[in-house]
Amino acid sequence: PECFWRRGRYSAVMLSLGSLLTIFSTFLAPAAAVAPAAKLDAAQTKALVAKVQQFYDSTKDLRAHFDQQIESSIGAVKKASGDMLLKKGGKMRWDYTKPEKKLMVADGTTLWVHEPEDSQAFKQELRGSTMPLSVAVLIGEAKLAAEFDIVPAEKLPVADGEAALQLSPKAPSSAYHHLVFVVDATSGQVKQTIIFDHQGGKNRMTFSAFELNKGIEDARFKFTPPAGTKIIQPK
Repeated sequence: PECFWRRGRYSAVMLSLGSLLTIFSTFLAPAAAVAPAAKLDAAQTKALVAKVQQFYDSTKDLRAHFDQQIESSIGAVKKASGDMLLKKGGKMRWDYTKPEKKLMVADGTTLWVHEPEDSQAFKQELRGSTMPLSVAVLIGEAKLAAEFDIVPAEKLPVADGEAALQLSPKAPSSAYHHLVFVVDATSGQVKQTIIFDHQGGKNRMTFSAFELNKGIEDARFKFTPPAGTKIIQPK
């Protein structure tokens, strides 16, 4: 999210956490946009959502490269890229390499956001009432159809064999207004995500160089702050 890496603003980091973690609720793949999405009736939409859920229920871990494009409501565009690791159990690691090095890593209970250029790290516990819905989906404690109102996103251009779904949270979120997933209509694999905020901004994530179910070690989701790092925690 646009404000996620703003220096020295812990409140902005945590507000944007809900938006970014929404992406972690599924495992993704890249998409090519060439034509309007196919029209789906209610039964077809329900069946496709079930297919998506089944696909990711069977995915244990994922490694990929990501490219992120954030467009504000006034048209300003920011880009970032890096590599990510995801694993069932609420484990995730995002290594940003551009425009500057940043790290977000969680072991299922604790989230760290490390900003090496500023020698500081934000720490947030992810348990109990503080755990975002998207993390609950990832660890199997919540389901897409139960937590979102889902309808076809027919105006979004997609490639042949794909469909677009709009997901609106049943419990309104301050972090985002709704999401769009572009999915493979046959397998149910999600190929692209777009997060729409309340101000009209968009956060688009494109993924490539995928590796699925390779047995990523839990140690990759642990973080120890380097000596001299300032630790910032919520009060």
